[in-house]
Amino acid sequence: MNTGKRRLQAAALHLLFSGVIAGVVTALILLLWYPGQYAQIARGLKLIVLVVGVDIVLGPLLTLIVFNPVKSRTELVRDISVIALLQLSALAYGAHTVFIARPVALVFEGSQFRLVSAAEVEQKELEQASPGLQKLSLTGPMLLGTRDFKDEKEKSDAALTAFSGSDIGVRPTFWQNYEHSAAKVKQVAKPLSILRSKYPAQKALIDRAAQDAGVSDASLCFVPVIARGTEWSVLVDAETAAVKGFVQLDGF
Repeated sequence: MNTGKRRLQAAALHLLFSGVIAGVVTALILLLWYPGQYAQIARGLKLIVLVVGVDIVLGPLLTLIVFNPVKSRTELVRDISVIALLQLSALAYGAHTVFIARPVALVFEGSQFRLVSAAEVEQKELEQASPGLQKLSLTGPMLLGTRDFKDEKEKSDAALTAFSGSDIGVRPTFWQNYEHSAAKVKQVAKPLSILRSKYPAQKALIDRAAQDAGVSDASLCFVPVIARGTEWSVLVDAETAAVKGFVQLDGF
């Protein structure tokens, strides 16, 4: 068997192993850090495809380049070990990037929701958060609300902080359990009929989202959500303000 064919076989075998490992890592990421529609809303799929794609290409390509059947067993083991180390390092770095970009909270603030990533959270304020909210989630976003300002000074300070890019939704000191914000959510939520009127060409998309929510149109409202430049709306129960799902349409 010629050298070229042996190289292709080695690269193909490496590609197979890389694909299996990448598949397992991707499944874990989607199940734990980006569950359900959050993979789309938080652009997790794009990050994962980029990280996994680079990793899958890197190893087999290097194997194709360096593999030579005339080398001794020791040399081949050394070369493959170095490639595997490089590949695992790249995968670990990529997974870390995906990890810090993961959504950790869906926070209602004012008149909208905000999908907050781990990188956006004001970490220094976590110790000041309410009990039970002092650690970032590792298994998908927590559903939260934001409390009222204690006084005018806090309101003014929060406004100044918001100008620097830290809205109250990313500040743990303002977080509270979602049920405490349910009344305000119901006040600002708009009937799904308004979204239908605004996007008549997206009837099928809205119908599918409503069906997935498992609630009739009459019982569904929507609230816009800020999420990394993507355009989505949160579907909530008109009576309880419970989050029922999402629809990929701008609710503003």
